[in-house]
Amino acid sequence: MKIVYTKGLKRSVKFSLFLLSFFTLIFVSSCEKDCEEPPVDNSDPLDEMISLLDLQALPEVSHPANNPTSPEKVELGRLLFWDPIIGGEKDMACVVCHHPGLGYGDGIDLPIGVNGSGLGIERTENTGGLDLVNGPIGRVPRNAPTIINAAFNGLTSSNGYDPSASPMFWDSRADALEGQCVGPPGSRSEMRGDAYAEEDAMDSIALRLNAIPEYVQLFESVFGAGNAVTVENYTFAISAFERSIVSDNSPFDQYVEGDLSALNSDEKNGLILFYGKARCSNCHYGPMFSDYDFHALGIPENPINPNAPDMGVDDEYKFRTPTLRNATLTGPYMHNGMMESIKDIVEYMNAGVSANENVTEDMLATDMEPLGLTENEIDQLVAFIESLTDENFDTGVPESVPSGLPVGGNID
Repeated sequence: MKIVYTKGLKRSVKFSLFLLSFFTLIFVSSCEKDCEEPPVDNSDPLDEMISLLDLQALPEVSHPANNPTSPEKVELGRLLFWDPIIGGEKDMACVVCHHPGLGYGDGIDLPIGVNGSGLGIERTENTGGLDLVNGPIGRVPRNAPTIINAAFNGLTSSNGYDPSASPMFWDSRADALEGQCVGPPGSRSEMRGDAYAEEDAMDSIALRLNAIPEYVQLFESVFGAGNAVTVENYTFAISAFERSIVSDNSPFDQYVEGDLSALNSDEKNGLILFYGKARCSNCHYGPMFSDYDFHALGIPENPINPNAPDMGVDDEYKFRTPTLRNATLTGPYMHNGMMESIKDIVEYMNAGVSANENVTEDMLATDMEPLGLTENEIDQLVAFIESLTDENFDTGVPESVPSGLPVGGNID
């Protein structure tokens, strides 16, 4: 277990001891002054308790030294993100699984990629009219994470992070957005189809882009004249765009910045539970509410997963702790989309037992045990998690893309 996880546990114990001493002090003080008129105090005891916690807002976005951002690079990345030319069969773009109207996710348990049609819960598989050489395509095996605030992946404290080594995917198998964005174009079910071999995917995309004069012009304006349309520059542009999708003004952030009215009493009580009795902060801490470590929670297998059982990291059914920011926008939840609502997750963690026959009790994360939360406490905890939502992020959609294909692909 990483030291940061232990720190989270110590913080929860420390906070619990504070709560005990806080209420003891109130009781003693009231006994000593039973004959005196108490002074008027308009402060909120909840705020006093919360002030003892190390709450942190998001910092400014960091960029890798070899990929500084610019408005022109971001806009080039946006076009690539929406252009189906990136899909092997030219029927889908990145946005199919990461749509701004769906919290930059796709709104379904397991993504439907190549040869699908429609968007979100209306999207159906193998209805795109393609005659694929190797037959029908199944679901993508894992839930599509949002790209909102993916720029901050790996950030566990206000001390900063290395954007060139940010963990990506549910198993952190890729480093940085530059490494992540070459994965889906090579996956048959996600974007490639049967257009070319997996190992040829990125070179094939670069050839396609080089054959489109507008892309050549745009790449040269961003990266300089002469052989500008390269796989590396493609990753730089896509990553620059994704790092621009930032959401950092939730009610929680406003509260941390000093507006104590930004959270209501239920949300504040939920925050106290989050860092105390519910022990959520043992794994969900720091500005991104994630330790970026791996834990086995015994989530039941998704029956439509073509790779079930999904054994996760090191075949131990462990998956990376997801951020809780904007969770209200990004369901369904967990690595396989088997949780429909935030309340479902809280109730599952409150029960503290595995729902996967492959995950035995000794395999479960340390904090997977009954929490004893009441129904009211569950509702308060959900209210706090919902307060981490800020819908004020970039949702811009290009009117057209340089390939001339339908914007976004087969999503209408």
